[in-house]
Amino acid sequence: MFQIGFPVHRKDVTKVVRPEHLAPWFPRVSWDGYFAIAIFPGGPGIKWLKAHLFRAACGPGDTPLAAVEGFGPVSNMLIAWATSDDVVVLERNVDASGLKGRPNPLRVEIDDLFLLEGRAPEYEECFTLPGMEASVNFAFEAGWPIWWSRWGRILTYSGQHSSVRVDLTRGTETYRLNGLGVMEHVCGISLPFDFTRLIPFHYHWDVLHFSDTNSPADSAAGLSIGWRGETLVRLRSAARLPGHRPESMGGLVVRYLETRRERTGKGEEIMVPVRWEGLLRGKPGVFSYSASATTPVAQIIPGGGMLGFDFEGRLESPGGGLEEWNGTGFTEYGDFSGKLAGIAGPR
Repeated sequence: MFQIGFPVHRKDVTKVVRPEHLAPWFPRVSWDGYFAIAIFPGGPGIKWLKAHLFRAACGPGDTPLAAVEGFGPVSNMLIAWATSDDVVVLERNVDASGLKGRPNPLRVEIDDLFLLEGRAPEYEECFTLPGMEASVNFAFEAGWPIWWSRWGRILTYSGQHSSVRVDLTRGTETYRLNGLGVMEHVCGISLPFDFTRLIPFHYHWDVLHFSDTNSPADSAAGLSIGWRGETLVRLRSAARLPGHRPESMGGLVVRYLETRRERTGKGEEIMVPVRWEGLLRGKPGVFSYSASATTPVAQIIPGGGMLGFDFEGRLESPGGGLEEWNGTGFTEYGDFSGKLAGIAGPR
């Protein structure tokens, strides 16, 4: 199938994420999102964890650009995680109108709900769900950045791949975990209509955490847009492969090898990836990997969800060299087209 590839820009992995990029942009934008993701090495227990605070200040009838990930015109907070057998999703709407922040020194907060503070490379980010006896604290040591979008007030989206220590509390239980962390801030505008009704595509986003490396932030991430189950746009990707420096890559190509169908709590049918292949091309060479889902899907995103996976990958360098690694990962995928649900599995 014909594919469109976005240009590779070295600045996607060299432009420093400064404090002013992390402070709230309101009123220049109509929404801000703070996201924290953690992926934990193999073995029993929690495989991945994600938390977010989404502050919406949209006008009546407006739809934020973040609607592609299921966000609407209402502020909310989420803490979700998965083991190999179970998924926990804790989410509720919150009053985020009191979100305030300053860049120097960095401190972004809502009393008793959210706190982000620190100075590069060390940051602390805390989420507390009111009335649910649940909270999570992330201690990040930032390693390298990925800029997914730099379109000013229209859409600005940065992520920092980091080592992370996590304290997750639910009721009387506390879990202390270490792994790969991704600390993200995204903000943008809204449109005066529900543009999601016009979207004919689906998307797939993978984050890969390499095992057996001396650099805890060695990782890769890629995003693609698809149509009828095939990759149409290799949107953006980047990697710090073990033993290599961070590099922008040429976007992600995804091919589903095995899928299954699942019905959501709303009665909608979605496709769930079981096995898939990914491919990134860049200056280091061609990096390909085979992934297998290791957790149930968290049905959070319209037409899709979030799940954990294991992978085996290989880098074929321009000079003919071959390097192989494995690891664990986290994926998000969504579908407004309704085409993914029709993909039969296995394929």
